[in-house]
Amino acid sequence: MNSMNPRITKTNVKQFKPLLLPESKLPFGQKIEIFKALKDWKQDPQTKRAWASQKRKSLASALKEVRDLYDAKQYYAELGKNDDSFEVFYRT
Repeated sequence: MNSMNPRITKTNVKQFKPLLLPESKLPFGQKIEIFKALKDWKQDPQTKRAWASQKRKSLASALKEVRDLYDAKQYYAELGKNDDSFEVFYRT
């Protein structure tokens, strides 16, 4: 992802919350561990995926729609700032 379209991360999974901190506050070693845990979480058979659209609505309302539609208890979404659709990984 380039600087013209930076990544936005939204999650309610406690172990991935440090990804929401600004880049300067998170040491590189911790980022590696979190990304490995995130990769394992995404590949787990319990984790499902769906695509969501935020066209003409806010990111918060698009995530709320996904949570309500799929009854998601945990979710992780990463999208570009200028994208209108994004992939959501969730568990029920």
